[in-house]
Amino acid sequence: MRNSRRTVRGFALIETIVVGTLLLLVVQVSWGVTAVQSSVALRVAAGAHVLDEARLIGHVLASELGYGGVGRDWEVMGGELHLRAFRGMGIGCPIQPSSGWGVTVSGHRQPDPDKDSVLALSPDGTWRASALVRRARGRGLDCPPVTGFDAEVWHLDPPRSDALVGVYFERGAYRFSNGAFRYRRGKSGWQPLTRSGLATDSSTLSALGEEGVQVQATWRGPGQTTSAYQWSVWGRR
Repeated sequence: MRNSRRTVRGFALIETIVVGTLLLLVVQVSWGVTAVQSSVALRVAAGAHVLDEARLIGHVLASELGYGGVGRDWEVMGGELHLRAFRGMGIGCPIQPSSGWGVTVSGHRQPDPDKDSVLALSPDGTWRASALVRRARGRGLDCPPVTGFDAEVWHLDPPRSDALVGVYFERGAYRFSNGAFRYRRGKSGWQPLTRSGLATDSSTLSALGEEGVQVQATWRGPGQTTSAYQWSVWGRR
């Protein structure tokens, strides 16, 4: 009986050691799997983040350049894209008010006299720029009803009361700096359009012939990995 008890106790001790060792191995393996899964998840999230920001940059530049012509409306200088950033349009009404220019208006946002100018098309086919001094509701204007357009009276300097069409715009610029793709309206500060993470020392905007812009964008990811994309954006031809 004594030998039997000693044997049982011996087996119990061995089982405890084996179980403890197996548990330690399971914990170590679990930690390893968790670390691998975490690393993979970080890479996937970083890749999705890079693709989202690349699409955003491409969409913004294609939209901005598509409205204007190189030289007249935009140009690349010192790694910065300077442009007339068009935000909407106004169509001249057949019967004009005694003061101002009656138009029916639609755009990405409402005209803002504090930051917008107007490029107006005259009957002779010439585009001429004027400052938007102020705007008012177009009560009583005889303008053709167009879905999404609202009647207004624009006061311009110099006046363009005989214009057929006008597009309103703000002066702006785009560049890569301080880890992000940024936009500046007028002479205000540079505002980030993307989160930090861009390697702006190797991200550039450069002129592509006479009608386009070449974009080189590089992101630094986990473990100092990099993702780089290059594409071309064309202006109005």
